[in-house]
Amino acid sequence: MNSSQPLRFAIVGCGAISELYYTPALIEASKQIPLEIIALYDPSQQRVESLRKSFPSAIPVSDFESLVAISPGYAIVASPPKFHSFQVNELLAAGVHVLCEKPMASSVVEAESMIIAARKANCILAIGLFRRFFPALQAIDSLLKEGSLGIINSFHIEEGGLFNWPAASASFFQRKSSQGGVLLDLGVHVLDLVCWWFGEPTSIRYEDDMLGNLEANCRLSLSYDSGLRGDIRMSRDTPCSNKYHFEFERGCVSWSVGDGNKIQLRMNGIPYDFDSQLYTSGRVASTYSQSFVNQLLNFISATQGHDSVVVPGEEGIRSLRLIEYCYANRNLMAMPWLTDLERQQALKLSEVYS
Repeated sequence: MNSSQPLRFAIVGCGAISELYYTPALIEASKQIPLEIIALYDPSQQRVESLRKSFPSAIPVSDFESLVAISPGYAIVASPPKFHSFQVNELLAAGVHVLCEKPMASSVVEAESMIIAARKANCILAIGLFRRFFPALQAIDSLLKEGSLGIINSFHIEEGGLFNWPAASASFFQRKSSQGGVLLDLGVHVLDLVCWWFGEPTSIRYEDDMLGNLEANCRLSLSYDSGLRGDIRMSRDTPCSNKYHFEFERGCVSWSVGDGNKIQLRMNGIPYDFDSQLYTSGRVASTYSQSFVNQLLNFISATQGHDSVVVPGEEGIRSLRLIEYCYANRNLMAMPWLTDLERQQALKLSEVYS
């Protein structure tokens, strides 16, 4: 993948995800591939200047049209989701390859427009669902596809906790700026993995605690034609076990959220700590940061025709479809602490936003 001319990158959105993960990933990738950050765009000059400490030669851009006019060859779009479809489509139309942070859009319709735009421009559109680069999760995928433990019967996923992301604003919690709560945030990662491993379920029951603003807690019960059953719980305000558990015919598998390399196996009642590096040809992703590097390298390799995109737009849209279905068919989560009158009012609020 080496080239005599450095690849020209722009960063759209200079918030926490760009500062904490994409910046070190770009710096690390530049040790393997010549690349340079030529432009930074964010409505906040403070955020732009903060990122320029890492990329001092990058041009600070105050409006998006000027960024497109600079003609970078590559762009990382890490702005709030409500801007993704417009920004990505404009960049693709200008011949720019795009790595778009999750969720890829605020709606399925927007996501579909991005996929069409990428095809029309003959450009790469990759979606930032970096967990697919964890060897641990690749190992689970292999176990499922190879049937090493027999048929899977059920799975249980519990993820979340007290919200601690260093957000620059309260937009995560405001309906006017975000189209969803924990399901559209954390749920994009969770449901992407579920779609990757099991495909789309045949039936879904969804419930959350949305009472006029955004949900902080939700539950999903999924069933499949094969007989597989799964349940998922996610939260922004309650400590969770942060475990994925899978029950197979001949054993069970568990994964702790954030562990890039290891899963736990139990076969014939005997527990094993399973180092997935041995199962995935030595690929290492011991941290979130390393997975961002691998994601970036895969994106670049795909633009040069050397590899396929691990998560193209056609994959990124799958979790959005499930999320839209859930929101359209939401049920109010049981909250026994509410009085009868409060529950009636809560049901009315829930119906208004369904």
